[in-house]
Amino acid sequence: MTIDLPSQALLASYWIPAVGIGSPEQHVEVPLTSVLDCTLPNGQPQTNVVFLGSATFVSATAPYISIPDAIIQQMTLQSGQTKTNVQQLQAAGIKVLLTLVGSSGFGWDGISDGAAFAQWIKTNVIDAYGLDGIDIDDEFSGLSNTQSFMSAIGNLRSVLSASLITKALWDDRQYFTTPVPIGAPNAGKYLGQLLDFASSMAYGDGFDAQIGFLQWYHDVEVNGQNVGMAWNQLAIGVQAGPPDGSWMTGIDEVYQLAQWAVEPASSTKQIPPILGMMLFTFSQDIQQFTFSPQNTPSKVFPNANDHQWQRTIVAGFLGQPQPAD
Repeated sequence: MTIDLPSQALLASYWIPAVGIGSPEQHVEVPLTSVLDCTLPNGQPQTNVVFLGSATFVSATAPYISIPDAIIQQMTLQSGQTKTNVQQLQAAGIKVLLTLVGSSGFGWDGISDGAAFAQWIKTNVIDAYGLDGIDIDDEFSGLSNTQSFMSAIGNLRSVLSASLITKALWDDRQYFTTPVPIGAPNAGKYLGQLLDFASSMAYGDGFDAQIGFLQWYHDVEVNGQNVGMAWNQLAIGVQAGPPDGSWMTGIDEVYQLAQWAVEPASSTKQIPPILGMMLFTFSQDIQQFTFSPQNTPSKVFPNANDHQWQRTIVAGFLGQPQPAD
């Protein structure tokens, strides 16, 4: 790790500006600083890493990305503040990263000049806003230029030597078997060797499938050489949502996965403890969104049982009973 983080029982969470709930849809805003209200028994934050979701690629050349105003507000001083919302999280020991998401025809695998991109990100994102790193999410570009992708990552890792680089894992295995091209920094290295950590996005696949999905990224080989990620660089992603959403992660399964994540290797469990868990999203982990039917008056944010998915993950990590709804 380039920045000090726990080697296990880590909790990372995405934060999005507003959650669309129910029909007719209404929007609920969960403040970023609400992350600070969720603490462990020792008073430390439950969350170790927050991904701001998200900036979107708009061009293959500078300025590359568009950052929504609602996220810029989190990274800049607002009226009456002495610290930005991001700085308040950082002061509590939470690492804050900006997620960069592909869009149709633009994305991580369509960058024309990896060196220029990396320097632009350092100057205009990391340095400008004091962030701890960048999170990679390239689900939506429709591109498949692995050489361009790996050139960008090789350059980014070189320029952001003191920053976190993480990735959401989904439909991306070709990147993990393609080396950084000759001529770029970190030439010959593989993606698993350049990321600080990564989180799966197989949210609704079930307990065994979730583990199998994650294991591929550890076991990946090229020419008989393991080029995958260490177990303490991998997190299982779960999605908070109503039980009738098949793409969500059921709360009982969340608890089971959290227990498994910290369980030592044994004769019945070959895999040692992994890095931890990722929650998509902190903003969705409110009862009004996760309850069915949504918009139930007694479940309106905020309420005493908010953030059940996060509370359940922490209980699993600590060996505590599963929290009641």
